[in-house]
Amino acid sequence: MRKPIIAITPKTWKGGDEEEMYCYVFPNFIHCVSACGGLPVQLSCLEGSFQPSDFENLLNHVDGVLFTGGPDIHPGLYGEELLDCCGSLAPERDALEIPLMQKALEMDKPVFGICRGFQVLNVATGGTMYQDLNTQHKSSTHIEHQRTKPEERDRAMHTVNVMKDTPLQTFTGGLLQIGVNTLHHQGVKKLGDPLCSMAIADDGIVESAYYPGKKFAMGVQWHPEILGLDNKVANNLFSAFVDACAKNMK
Repeated sequence: MRKPIIAITPKTWKGGDEEEMYCYVFPNFIHCVSACGGLPVQLSCLEGSFQPSDFENLLNHVDGVLFTGGPDIHPGLYGEELLDCCGSLAPERDALEIPLMQKALEMDKPVFGICRGFQVLNVATGGTMYQDLNTQHKSSTHIEHQRTKPEERDRAMHTVNVMKDTPLQTFTGGLLQIGVNTLHHQGVKKLGDPLCSMAIADDGIVESAYYPGKKFAMGVQWHPEILGLDNKVANNLFSAFVDACAKNMK
């Protein structure tokens, strides 16, 4: 029996003497997918790689899509002006990931969004974002979400409150509070419709959500691929995603 084929969205960088654009996927994502029984395949978001009409054909050849972390989504995609507090952008990723997410949801393909990938799920369903949490989000409880020191990347730096009777609660073994690592400066302002929250930080920021009625369509704001599969919740998330992809095979 074949393994489920899981497409992974890439990051981009410019390198070489002529500033050529390259695509790559962090090894953590590849390891987590393959260790849980999936066959990871890297996508390309270079200009000309895809036309809008290609997405259905692509999705007919894979069993699920993992949307990875990276730069900010352009605020114009959720109806806002670009502010100075917004971070670096990746229009080539927006052009791939927003329509790919929308088509995957339409076709009920399993999708899992991590950090930016969670934000892609939110924007693709009509949600909006804080362009910078420290600048725009006001709360009596302060959480520093952008913990980027190397020694902090794989540590739980704050807790999130897990909503009862959600898929995430099953992945936590029933726990209603878990520790997460945190590497983002943006966050969900308005949740897309019909997404439902699965976890909220103490400062009120939605840290996880899912699309009810889909085979598997959910995202988390933290980085389970960095926490690694020794982390029970991270392992359960990746295992459930790959299992959903396996069940989706034709």
